[in-house]
Amino acid sequence: MRRQMSAITAGDLSLRLPTPAGRDEIARLARTVNQTLTMLEEAMSKQRRFTSTTSHELRTPLAGLRVQLEEALTYPGDVDPQESIRAAPAATDRLKTIVNDLLLMARLHSGQPALSEPIDLGALVTEETAPRTPGVPVRIRVLPGVWVHGSRIQLIRVLDNLLANARRHAHSLVEVVVEPVSGQAVVSVSDDGAGIADADRERVFERFTRLADARRRDPGGSGLGLAISRDIAHAHHGSLRVEDSPQGARFVLRLPLAESD
Repeated sequence: MRRQMSAITAGDLSLRLPTPAGRDEIARLARTVNQTLTMLEEAMSKQRRFTSTTSHELRTPLAGLRVQLEEALTYPGDVDPQESIRAAPAATDRLKTIVNDLLLMARLHSGQPALSEPIDLGALVTEETAPRTPGVPVRIRVLPGVWVHGSRIQLIRVLDNLLANARRHAHSLVEVVVEPVSGQAVVSVSDDGAGIADADRERVFERFTRLADARRRDPGGSGLGLAISRDIAHAHHGSLRVEDSPQGARFVLRLPLAESD
């Protein structure tokens, strides 16, 4: 067992310890070590996929920006340099958005707890919905006394992501409901758009996953908003899911309900 353990490296976590028969301490130790190695291998595999996807997402706007600048330098008589300069901020803004979202995800996964405080969730939703710019109207229905403990900044980020996503896909209306249900604070954000296919209800929460309609409506997005929102929900011991709706998409945030002050 010691020789096999010494052969296991971070580059190859596929090896496993031989498991002796029986249920004595050595056999239990071998099974526990093998289970730990399996979890580490899965975590490393996810990390490699994430690194590969992140590299691709960062490379795309960088390549576009480089092409614009190279064309302006190589063909000064055919390409308007001012047009290239005007187009450059869009690519840099996309890079900035991706980097900022990656930093936020890193903080969420660092294990460091965020500042927690009692929050009137209904009041928070009302405050964040009121200053919305003209566009698809947002109708809210808030029941009083829906309190949670959490990070105000992080919960605002979730609400902003859900509201922006709903308004992007809605035809004429977005509805937000805040209510207590079975010991939980529930926030549902619904739109009257085309909705999300059942097969894509979990996919939309994957990092850098952007459905075709989302890419068309918001080509500058990072593809991390919903993934970050779910991570924040989990950090608050809650959940974020797409649930059934008569029309359009319905995102439902559930958090542990706290007693109001």
